[in-house]
Amino acid sequence: MFGLFSNKKNNVCPLDQEMRLWMENSVLWLATQFGQDNILSKKILTPTPQDFPIRYDGSQTSLIKTAEIVAEQMEVSLKKVNLQTYDENIKAFNGGMGHHTFTEIDKNSREKLAAGLYFDKNKNGKYDIFIEQQNLSQPENLVATLAHEFAHIKILGEKRLDFNDEFLTDLTPVLFGLGIFNANASFRFFQSSDGWGHNSIGYLKQKEWGYALALYAYYREEKSPEWVKHLTKNIQSDFRKSEAYIYDNQDKVFMEEYKGGC
Repeated sequence: MFGLFSNKKNNVCPLDQEMRLWMENSVLWLATQFGQDNILSKKILTPTPQDFPIRYDGSQTSLIKTAEIVAEQMEVSLKKVNLQTYDENIKAFNGGMGHHTFTEIDKNSREKLAAGLYFDKNKNGKYDIFIEQQNLSQPENLVATLAHEFAHIKILGEKRLDFNDEFLTDLTPVLFGLGIFNANASFRFFQSSDGWGHNSIGYLKQKEWGYALALYAYYREEKSPEWVKHLTKNIQSDFRKSEAYIYDNQDKVFMEEYKGGC
């Protein structure tokens, strides 16, 4: 009868089986690529003045200073990057070149606008990266977009893969301690004169970010880490659900092979 009051819960995985296995195997693959010790010791950056002591006034200075911090965190040399801004209304970037991270303006909009663009090395031997200029006054979006574009350098530019995988690119900043920013930027509600809407950046969905961060914390042997407080409330909720599932299923997590397609 005392079993009725047991604290043991039958926690269900927030993700479907295929996505769970893909994510767990992807984390292990990224760990082999960037070094387990490096991932375990990497400082996790948070949206605080301590980690980003920058005045976000929409200036090029704020962009460069942010890029310097993100580049150092992701072990990217800014000397090899041609970093520029562009206006979202310029449609010249809508061709088939480059790899984009998209932002959806609101729930009623079907148009996808690129928050950032990545191109392989130009004739001067530098990676061309373009950041949509509105991000310069939105610190978390700016960090998230830079992290995603620099992840293209880590995966494609450094020849770890010869094809573009946007979901793997989304996941890469997590392993470099920048996951808070990309997760928070993945889904945000806002209110305007026209009512409620949402902004989203990236490819992973809200529940997938929650699981990715919980998996990352588990990999680092951090249970209920302090940095979770910097996540938005909805991502925090998904993190907690994912963490509960992971600790209730330690015999499965990182133990099963993903056999799906790329």
